[in-house]
Amino acid sequence: MKFNCLIPELRVFDIDKSKKFYTEILGFNVKYERKNFAMMVLDDCQIMLQKLILPSTKGSWNVTDDIEYPLGRGINFQIILPDISKIYYSLKKHNVKIFIDLIVSDYQENNINNHVLEFLVQDPDGYLIRFQQDIEDWHFCNDKKNADKLFELVLNGDKTATSYLYFSDKENKTGFSILTNWDKTKKIIILTTNIYETTFNKVSINHAQKEGEGDKSLKMWREIHKKFFSKELEEHGLSFNKNCKVICEEFEVVKLI
Repeated sequence: MKFNCLIPELRVFDIDKSKKFYTEILGFNVKYERKNFAMMVLDDCQIMLQKLILPSTKGSWNVTDDIEYPLGRGINFQIILPDISKIYYSLKKHNVKIFIDLIVSDYQENNINNHVLEFLVQDPDGYLIRFQQDIEDWHFCNDKKNADKLFELVLNGDKTATSYLYFSDKENKTGFSILTNWDKTKKIIILTTNIYETTFNKVSINHAQKEGEGDKSLKMWREIHKKFFSKELEEHGLSFNKNCKVICEEFEVVKLI
């Protein structure tokens, strides 16, 4: 395998317990292992786990014999992934306490602002693992009135879905994003749980109800979106037709920030 230039080696009290946590909950793979040691890999991240043996022996690499939980005090290991939602909810499913819950952070890199979503969790030995992903802020519509109106529908629990025209240059994916009002004075972390492609005339009554606009009927959904989609298509030199491709997206509110 190709090794990263920097690979942290974590001394652990129970190698089997640690391997189980990293593989079954965090989604790491054991690239290779030997007695009391495992090389763990997740995407481009590499971490070595080595059983801690006390008292220290020559060549053991232990700095001191009075090591106790939590290990790794004063350090956290940042792991950058395209999507941290799967790991976040895996931890929730296994009732693992989140050390610092989801937060949005901005880190200045010279003239670049890195806008990220992140959280911290402790592994079985107390090491802090910080999972991070780039995050996108977005709002509904192209005007303040409707953007704020739809934001409030989401905030009140009346809107759990949206739809938009399919364009090949847009990446459609599940996971976290940040929904804002027009002025970005209010923000919600949302989780897109389902996303699929259909056509305008095949959008279902169920989806129209989830969009939560007006009387929530399919008829009203079609009236509102035909007008909106027609204008957007016109900007691209295209005309509306009932078979135009539409992306339907379902989501849930994670937390107000």
